[in-house]
Amino acid sequence: MDKRAYNSIQNFSKIIYTKAVVNKEDLPKKEEIVILTYKGKFVAKALYNPNSVIIKILTTKNEDIDYDFFYKRILNAKLYREEILNYKNTYRWIYAEGDELPTIIFDKYNELGAMQLMSKLIEKKYLNEIIEALFELSDLETIYVKKGKKGEKIKDKIFGNKKKFETVIQEGEAKFKVNVKGHKTGFFLDQRENRLYLERFIKEGDRVLDVCCYTGGFSVHAAIRGAEVVGVDLSKKALKTAEENMELNNIPKDKYEFIEGNAFKIMEEFIEDGERFDVVILDPPAFAQTEKNLKNALRAYSSLNYLGIRLTNRMLITCSCSHHVDKELFKKTVISSAFRAKKNMVIVDYKGQAPDHPITIGNRNLEYLKCMFLSVRR
Repeated sequence: MDKRAYNSIQNFSKIIYTKAVVNKEDLPKKEEIVILTYKGKFVAKALYNPNSVIIKILTTKNEDIDYDFFYKRILNAKLYREEILNYKNTYRWIYAEGDELPTIIFDKYNELGAMQLMSKLIEKKYLNEIIEALFELSDLETIYVKKGKKGEKIKDKIFGNKKKFETVIQEGEAKFKVNVKGHKTGFFLDQRENRLYLERFIKEGDRVLDVCCYTGGFSVHAAIRGAEVVGVDLSKKALKTAEENMELNNIPKDKYEFIEGNAFKIMEEFIEDGERFDVVILDPPAFAQTEKNLKNALRAYSSLNYLGIRLTNRMLITCSCSHHVDKELFKKTVISSAFRAKKNMVIVDYKGQAPDHPITIGNRNLEYLKCMFLSVRR
């Protein structure tokens, strides 16, 4: 590898670019664990995939990649959540490079676990050992494994109890139904702290619009504080679960409404009809899946925020989970939308992902979630 990549690894980076490899012709033709060297000396063992532009560091020690390797990493990840963060039954247990376990995402929901896996090699050679360690270190009954990205040749697998996929988790005073067969790992734990933070800004009788509400995470937290909620999402299935979550929290049916459809069109119709809300929440899916999508994504964020700002009387909570839109770029986009809407706003707070999605000092790429809290200046 070149000197820049070597220095990057010495500074705790868990990824390097394939172009940093000096003797590229020596790289394998299929996904394998490779040894990286600098000036003939061992630097790291890494996961190499010829279809990827990055190489993912597994370890900077010349150690075996075996059951003990995975057990120690999984144990350290658990101790961070339970002893540092004081999380108990529900948390993101493994966050890929953030826990030095690249290509693995794993969420624990009480007695159920859900894994997204992004490496055929890890699945083929090490999955059974990883699953064994997870069971040994927990009270899990079921672990559901699925592929992390479209196109990957990883089939869904069930370990443990093959009939149990649903549980109810607690988040502050709110309860949520989670099915590990659902989208991604079944629930968006990355927004947990932001959903709890929302509650301090909700007043009894508020009218709240929750755009891209999915299964009603923000909606439930607003409703248990006495708000009347309108939720919007494209997924009929997600909205059904959102209604179930409202019922689970004993929210009266006349206090919420869920609308299936295109968020942009529905918001435009609200504006035309003269509708206004005390609080508007925008939590769309990632508009920028790749860097090539960045321009179109920024236009979408700009339009969505412009509509949201037009509709709010008091507060806007706006989010982006796009890796390729950094904090400053997202902030500029939201501010530009406020100028366009001719509303003076105050940035109350700027938050990110929950701490069980750790951002290590050498890996800024792990930071993806942005969540801005803004108030309208009257």
